[in-house]
Amino acid sequence: MPNELMMANKTSFTETLEVVPLKEIPQFRIIGSKYNLLPEIYKTLKKEQIKGYSFFDVFSGSAVVGRFFKRMFSIISNDNLYFSYVLQRALIVINEYPSFSNLNLNNLSRDPKRRIYQVLEYLNNLKGFEGFIYKHYTPASKDIDGVTRKYFSIENGKKIDAIRIKIEEWFKNSYISDDEYFYLIASLLFAVQKVANISGTYGAFNKFWDPRSYKTITLKYIEIIPSKFNHKAYNEDIFNLLKKISCDVAYIDPPYNSRQYIDNYHILETIAKYDNPKIKGKTGIREHRDNEKSVFCNKEDVQDAFLKLLTELKAKYVLISYNSEGLLSKNQIIQTLKESEFEKVKCYEIPYRRFKSNKNSKKSKLSEYLFVGVKMKNDKV
Repeated sequence: MPNELMMANKTSFTETLEVVPLKEIPQFRIIGSKYNLLPEIYKTLKKEQIKGYSFFDVFSGSAVVGRFFKRMFSIISNDNLYFSYVLQRALIVINEYPSFSNLNLNNLSRDPKRRIYQVLEYLNNLKGFEGFIYKHYTPASKDIDGVTRKYFSIENGKKIDAIRIKIEEWFKNSYISDDEYFYLIASLLFAVQKVANISGTYGAFNKFWDPRSYKTITLKYIEIIPSKFNHKAYNEDIFNLLKKISCDVAYIDPPYNSRQYIDNYHILETIAKYDNPKIKGKTGIREHRDNEKSVFCNKEDVQDAFLKLLTELKAKYVLISYNSEGLLSKNQIIQTLKESEFEKVKCYEIPYRRFKSNKNSKKSKLSEYLFVGVKMKNDKV
């Protein structure tokens, strides 16, 4: 059966190409981000002499891992949440400056980088609009939903709506390409993070306004990282995608506890899709989201899900990030790797810090596990 991205029998670029510097990887506020662990992941790859052409980031999240390695590998990334797919498209897939050649704005520069700044400036200067975000996630929600939600100020809610509507209008009228569309939405998602009245996730808003929420939302330039490789992003259920993908290296960073990402980041999903969903409750979570929930957050199902994932995964090497307070123990993961025919299994234990939504809480130390395995019998690849 043909695969969309077959594992290539090519000389590895791993030894000659470098990772992307951390300063060129924008940090996105999300539980479990591996930004601070990127050097450790790279060190482990080198130590274990893991080489190859293609790198499959199975649960991409904020896309930092794929961006970090996009100069070393052809990246295949995936996540079942759409806002993650947007970040993947902007941070990993794009290899050159979006041209915005079909966008009819006055006096656009010939310089590609300057042109991006001008498009962002145009969007930043739009007059606010009373759209979905304003109506349901600012104090205006009291008159509409009977619940006062304080995720964004009135003005920022209007600005988010105006910007998102304009991006959609440009795209539907073919004024911007797919890459340009995802680049602009990604810039908006990063900007939203800077003004949201939350402590950590969108599972709740702050009772009192955080100083950041008084700032005016501002889209900013996202650096373009060129690469010799082509990259591919997916927004699919992983168990459907496994049938189509083969790779040299697979990196697995699944949810490790019972907190569902779709509930913690529902507003980012809504801004990314801008699909006017039915919402409910004090926090305005998306009402129909069962297909966006992860089986890896369910204690009763997680071990079977892990076994199914690893058994069906067509990869020579696998790296798994997991937390010492996760639903599965270190020994359970090691055993599951062996049951799914991975050999030479090792576990590196890396000191890490607990994620806390409350910034004033005391952070306790814990460990991040990094498991490594090799599939010696690789008939499926």
